[in-house]
Amino acid sequence: MAKEKKVYLISSGDFRDSANEVCWPKQEETLKAVKAAFTKLGVKTDVFPKYDAKKKHGFVNRQCVGTEIFSKIDPNAPVVVVLSCWAYSHHVSGALQTHKGPILLLGNFDGTWPGLVALLNLAGTLDRLGVKHARLWSETFAKDDAFMKNLKTWVGGGEVKHDMSHVTDAAKLKLSASAASFGERLAKDIKTERRIMGQFDPGCMGMLNAVIDPGKLGAAGMPIEYLNQSDLLAEMDLVTEVEAQNTLNWLVKKGAWFDWGHDTFSQLVHGQVMSQMKMYIAAGRIYERYGLSAIGIPYQLGLMRCVPASDLVEGMLNNSDRPDIVSLETKKVVGKGKPLPHFNEGDIGSGVPQMLMNEIYQRKKMAPETTLHDVRWGRQWRDKFVWVFLISGAAPPAHFGGWKHTKVYRQAPMYFPKGGGTCSGVSKPGVITWARFYEQFGQLGMDCGTGEVLELPEAEVQDRLKKTCEVWPIANVHIPGYDRDQLMASHMSNHITIGYGDILQELVSTCQHLGIPTRVAGDVRNKLR
Repeated sequence: MAKEKKVYLISSGDFRDSANEVCWPKQEETLKAVKAAFTKLGVKTDVFPKYDAKKKHGFVNRQCVGTEIFSKIDPNAPVVVVLSCWAYSHHVSGALQTHKGPILLLGNFDGTWPGLVALLNLAGTLDRLGVKHARLWSETFAKDDAFMKNLKTWVGGGEVKHDMSHVTDAAKLKLSASAASFGERLAKDIKTERRIMGQFDPGCMGMLNAVIDPGKLGAAGMPIEYLNQSDLLAEMDLVTEVEAQNTLNWLVKKGAWFDWGHDTFSQLVHGQVMSQMKMYIAAGRIYERYGLSAIGIPYQLGLMRCVPASDLVEGMLNNSDRPDIVSLETKKVVGKGKPLPHFNEGDIGSGVPQMLMNEIYQRKKMAPETTLHDVRWGRQWRDKFVWVFLISGAAPPAHFGGWKHTKVYRQAPMYFPKGGGTCSGVSKPGVITWARFYEQFGQLGMDCGTGEVLELPEAEVQDRLKKTCEVWPIANVHIPGYDRDQLMASHMSNHITIGYGDILQELVSTCQHLGIPTRVAGDVRNKLR
């Protein structure tokens, strides 16, 4: 690289051109900043793809576009994937699997669009595929001394080594006797009885880090039931209008607030939510039919062209207090009074910890609700770095304090053309356990720790929502010792799973007895030495 003094900047983006067009100005701004940083180091840059005036953006928006671009680049040349908005990882990951030159994933640390989310997604995907790469992030690029030092290191040798002292192998830590015994019993039950994980059409969200080897999962007692989105639609057709309306009436009586409008193209209307009620009932019936322990609907490509969003559905499924779903086969209520754990976007890397945490919480008679969130952004608040965990709507109302604190807004047309409601609110204060399950260079792994959802002043909360997405559920989380640079250096996904209450030792023990290598991240590891 030192001889060439030239790098290729690749703009990877969304499949949906409606989103790419809206996000392009931020990508242009980011590309300008990245170019300036490389110029400061005396390195020339060339950007691919070129701006398309007809599409009004310059993003890689298909895997075939990515492979065509890389076919024209020297396979030994250094490449930088520049990320400032959501990007489907497989648009470039396939080409990167055969690329021989140094690879850098570079994200803007900015809440406007999910750039850092895309960085973590692609990093997790490349680890899943066994592709070596480096990752960097910045708010100010050329003005960021620490970033420039790391970028210079990468230019000089194609690698960047981050401080990983915030992560500890759980095998080196000491668990309480009760937690060790608890995990051994639960793991034995899982391996004896199995826990079937229902995953609809994995990969359609462009998150290959969400697709994990079924052989390895089955060997850990968690076989996959691969489901088809078309079957979900067929099951929705069997739900009557009366069943759907009664389910909606239940939410209204519980105090859920709906941002009703009249324009289906831009507002939330009755028909959209009725479709969501049918999806809720259909998903519950599929859950029961296949004997599942968790279910994941990846609402995007496919479903986005057919029905409204799944997010309100997902929040309902993840909640203990939810409308009854009556099985067509047994005529019995499915999982009455309990969550039917749902992993948003079909991400099995969240499905596994959600299933495990749900069982641990229930056995310990604690609130069992779990969800995943995007690691969307974060900034300092007083003396703490506080993360903005944000997801499109799958968080359970229990995390907000109940249905009366839950708001349902229409999903943005740029991502959700057929609309549908969110399951939105501000997560209540309290101690949480967090986790992420993954596959890295052929080996399963689990990272976990504890943190705290903080109650911030209303003005601070609203500013954080405005800087990210105002209609999505938010959790303002502080994880001691897992601040910006620690998480960005090591986190194995764009997603993080959370639940209320400290069950860290029980989770670690269960994973260890299932044969899953486990790491504890953040300051909590120091309490277990």
